[in-house]
Amino acid sequence: MARLFVAVEMPPALAADLLRLVPAQRGIRPTPPTQLHLTLRFLGEQDEPTAARIDAALRAAMVPPTFPPMSLQVQGVGRFRGRQGAILWAGLADSPPLLALFEAISGALETIGIAPEGRRFWPHLTLARCRPEVPERVLRDWLAAHKDLSLPPWDVGSFVLFESFLDRLGARHQMRASYRLEGSAEGSD
Repeated sequence: MARLFVAVEMPPALAADLLRLVPAQRGIRPTPPTQLHLTLRFLGEQDEPTAARIDAALRAAMVPPTFPPMSLQVQGVGRFRGRQGAILWAGLADSPPLLALFEAISGALETIGIAPEGRRFWPHLTLARCRPEVPERVLRDWLAAHKDLSLPPWDVGSFVLFESFLDRLGARHQMRASYRLEGSAEGSD
């Protein structure tokens, strides 16, 4: 079984700049720079025949009419709270092209029997995972200090189908296929 997700990659320099903002605090684990991405759709565990159908559906979604390359921009920060701590994230400026791409991907996946997400699409970049013992004051101070964060936009010309491998050190992501927004698919791994 393959643990799959669809995402937009971030330029390495921009990812490094963004991750420098994460507080250096015991109990806060920043996302590795090479794994910072915008998840468009988490697909979970899939067998190989389903993974092949996912790839075919994503390729078909990029056949004309196509989605032109777009620009995305980091804007603002936030956190998700949970029983196991918190997640610090950076948000993205509103992007109608991104929303249209998300809807096209969701529609393509529905054609092969993958149900739509049960929750609203909330475009964000996961910057760090925080253990429950991280003081609330540290998190509030970080949120207040970066609430108006705005970084230069980056150009997006493709999205990726990743496979995620979990081990004791966390997740490692490997590209399975990449899809150009102009409509022609890049090579697969």
